[in-house]
Amino acid sequence: MKNVLLIIIILFVFQFTFSQQEKKIDSLETILLAIKNDSLLLDKYKEITKTYRSANSDIHLHFIKKYLKASDASNSIINKAGALRELSEYYSDIKKLDSALMKADEAIELYKSIDYDYGVVIVKNSKAIILQEKGDYTNALKTFKEVVSYLEKDESKYTNALWLKMNIGALYAEINEFDKAIDYYMEVYNDPKAQGNNSIIGRTCINLANSYRQKKEFKKALSFALEAEQKVKRPRSLASLKSCLASVYSKLENYEKAHDYNKQALVLYKSLNLQSRVDDANHNIAYNYLHQKKYDDAEYYFLKTNMAMKSYDNIYTKKNNFQGLSELYYAKKEYKKAFDFYEKHQNIKDSIHGIDKLKAISDIEIKYETEKTKREKETAEQQVIITKLESQKNRNLFIGSLSVAGLLLLASVFYFSRLKAQKKAELVTIELKETQKRLAVEKQYKDSELKALKAQMNPHFIFNALNSIQDYIVLNQKNLASDYLGKFADLIRNYLHFSDTGFISIPDEVHNLNLYLELEKLRFEESLEYSIHLDDNANFEEFNIPTMLIQPYIENALKHGLLHKKDNRKLSISISKFSDKIVECVIEDNGIGREKSKEINQKRASHHKSFALKATTERLDLLNYGRDKKIGVEFIDLKVNNEAVGTKVILKIPILKN
Repeated sequence: MKNVLLIIIILFVFQFTFSQQEKKIDSLETILLAIKNDSLLLDKYKEITKTYRSANSDIHLHFIKKYLKASDASNSIINKAGALRELSEYYSDIKKLDSALMKADEAIELYKSIDYDYGVVIVKNSKAIILQEKGDYTNALKTFKEVVSYLEKDESKYTNALWLKMNIGALYAEINEFDKAIDYYMEVYNDPKAQGNNSIIGRTCINLANSYRQKKEFKKALSFALEAEQKVKRPRSLASLKSCLASVYSKLENYEKAHDYNKQALVLYKSLNLQSRVDDANHNIAYNYLHQKKYDDAEYYFLKTNMAMKSYDNIYTKKNNFQGLSELYYAKKEYKKAFDFYEKHQNIKDSIHGIDKLKAISDIEIKYETEKTKREKETAEQQVIITKLESQKNRNLFIGSLSVAGLLLLASVFYFSRLKAQKKAELVTIELKETQKRLAVEKQYKDSELKALKAQMNPHFIFNALNSIQDYIVLNQKNLASDYLGKFADLIRNYLHFSDTGFISIPDEVHNLNLYLELEKLRFEESLEYSIHLDDNANFEEFNIPTMLIQPYIENALKHGLLHKKDNRKLSISISKFSDKIVECVIEDNGIGREKSKEINQKRASHHKSFALKATTERLDLLNYGRDKKIGVEFIDLKVNNEAVGTKVILKIPILKN
């Protein structure tokens, strides 16, 4: 009995909603029937479709079809183009992006046929947004720029061009091209017509602050963020800005101001009832206390965030919070808790990778749908619409019989469930297409980083270093053993630290090379002389190079050039600024030369190939892929009277500024 009553209630609610929509359509149809002039009728269709765009997709589609039919009957090309544009917007709203693009192109062609340039531009702007949603950034940028070029020529539409330039900058930021994004933001910022508009300048300053923060240029980020603070008024934008300022001050180690801005952001997010943002703010406050070694305060806010997350399931927020708790308890030397939260962090991290992998596989399957499948989908959609219209005609029968209504209700629930699942699948498709290329490139890059790390931490080097340290201990030379053990630990710790950052400053790289060569010198029984020379005229503190790049070539010189000599082993390394954009590293040894080394290796039972050098060569190919400025490597055989006296390796590395 209770189930029957529940069905009746659901049916009543469904029927009421359905009836309200029908009443609205009938009301509008009555107004349209009263209009006898074709021109006025088309204008009314245009007004109605614009009104219900993104507001009610069912009403929107109903009157788009009417608008198309009336346009054909009146042979009005401009109105048919307008109706096709509305149809494109409808498909975009329900995330059928391929259909949206097709209808946008049809509208553009009709506008072109009557030389209506502004109509072309309006539809192209919508098309660019659809392309961006599909992840087709190249064509999206091209289309956006065409629209900007047109709008800039019209004084009355110049402000629209400025906003659109910011959209282009945001697109570049979305694909991590922050330099290009900054170029567009600065173009808007320096425009005289933007300077008098606080809304435009405020938004631009926020974008510049976030882009410079991503580039780790924190002083510039701070300057623009403080300027934005004077101009931005909208609570949501202001909350985001406060959070940005907190992050910048934290990076600049001004923890008091970072804490103050985190608190301000927290208050704003609470007023906006954005719980996930509230948790992010509490998480940031906790990290700020952790940096100041105020462990009790940090623990309070980490646990507060952890407790709040129990009411919803956001695996990314959980992952970050578990990592923070692990770092906190490690700093407090509560290693059991640190390990427990580290395990939780890793489990979520692994599950995220699994989800991403499944998404990638699904994206591959969806990507190769044929045109026949698309046509079948269109036919199915039309059939759904026909079925819906038939259901509308029979609605009086639903009310008349409870039993029939119950059956129809079950059918309707089933139908809407399928429709919801279809929309969800299309949304997932969009997300997958946006991440497919990024996942492939990230996987290749991480694999190459792992190979490079394994190369530097090869077992032969570790065994030789530890064996030499053991000899000192056996000979009771405890000071020397302690000294070399400390250097060995520092080197391994630095390798592990910098392997995850991707880039390293030249002074840090030189420090690691010194540690490595001092340990290798033990293997050569102090018969190795080496020198590292830095150009005094270059400010290397400001430059970065890829991590784990130089050491494999030094290892190659030691293993294949100098190891086969009995004495007088010499190795020199010089790093200089070759030009404003290039750092040159020269590695020279007085070993037996590459030809003699090759002969020796060929005589061995198993041919040897340097794993480190092979891994680095593969990594260079990946780092150089798609870049104008490539890392160059040159090997030079040094000879005197046609006799090998050593090998020189020249690395030319593009400069990356901090």
